Amino acid sequence: MERAELEKNIVAKEWDMFQKVKGIDGRASCQDDWKTFFIMRISQFESWDLSVLKSYYADLLEAEKQERNLVMEKYAFMMEETDPVYFLSIRSLLPEVSEKKELIAEKITSCFMKWEQEMEKTHPNVRKHGRPAEGIGSDGTASFRNYLKCELYTYSERTLALFLLSIEKNPDCNRYKIAMEKMVQAYGYASLDEAEKALSNMP
Repeated sequence: MERAELEKNIVAKEWDMFQKVKGIDGRASCQDDWKTFFIMRISQFESWDLSVLKSYYADLLEAEKQERNLVMEKYAFMMEETDPVYFLSIRSLLPEVSEKKELIAEKITSCFMKWEQEMEKTHPNVRKHGRPAEGIGSDGTASFRNYLKCELYTYSERTLALFLLSIEKNPDCNRYKIAMEKMVQAYGYASLDEAEKALSNMP
């Protein structure tokens, strides 16, 4: 399977899982927005090494066999920060996060937070249209840190280890910036710099 096909297959499987997520207040409007979902997810995957993509695809296939919904699990884990009381009522339904997985996830998250801070300095207008870096947004939006960490919790230890290894092999490669570049290009901008300039006049 070629890389482009692999990325699309991963997004398709995630979309299918996303469609089955049932929120407390019912179906969310973003669950009907395939275009945005595709752009956000494919942009992220284009910054990954092929070995990590292949391993994560295997995670998705294994999850299907086990009738697990990794997207649902991600959002459920996020509630520990966004709705801690409700989270206590569902925690027993979620898989345990091993100490090893938690450690690797934190290392990867720390790398992305450093890259996010670099983007905040160089492209603040692009960055302000995303999630808050930490804490909870005024509209209840989960932070970038929380979203990423909880997504990593749904990956296998194998995938996490490969992800961390890929970062350690090329620590100067800002994968967050790569993903953001791919994202703005999908929306018609030639580069992050062009998007930054265009968004400077937007609220």
